[in-house]
Amino acid sequence: MESVPSHRERLVPPWWLLAVLLLIVPAALLVFLPVSIVTGIIVAVGLYTAIVLALWLGAPRIELRDGQLRAGKARIGVHELGTADALLGPDAKVALRAGWDPADHHVVSPWITSLVRVPVIDEEDPTPAWVMSTRRPERLAAAIEAAQKSR
Repeated sequence: MESVPSHRERLVPPWWLLAVLLLIVPAALLVFLPVSIVTGIIVAVGLYTAIVLALWLGAPRIELRDGQLRAGKARIGVHELGTADALLGPDAKVALRAGWDPADHHVVSPWITSLVRVPVIDEEDPTPAWVMSTRRPERLAAAIEAAQKSR
């Protein structure tokens, strides 16, 4: 029997992005108005719906369950991880810019500005760290630490 996850989050776009994307509707209407108003409405609604669905369904998940950290499609045991660092504000910007290591496993979202960085302590793993976007970095870091202590 699987246990309840100690952390679960889906990195979906914020509400304001979905509101901004509504600008697609009048743009599509302007393009298709000379053809037909009905065609314009169908294309506009279909285009907006397709984009919102793609953003929603393509949003990665961060989950900690049964001693496994899952970020996107990858997973790793918490016993293979070091101490998690919650990065906010300027620290997160540095990690995403000057501190970017291409060898790290990144699951980052452009609309989430806080991160958790966890070093990988497994000697055989070529990935030095996991860097993940999260809206609740302190909570994820605490959940990783708690999972490590319970093992």
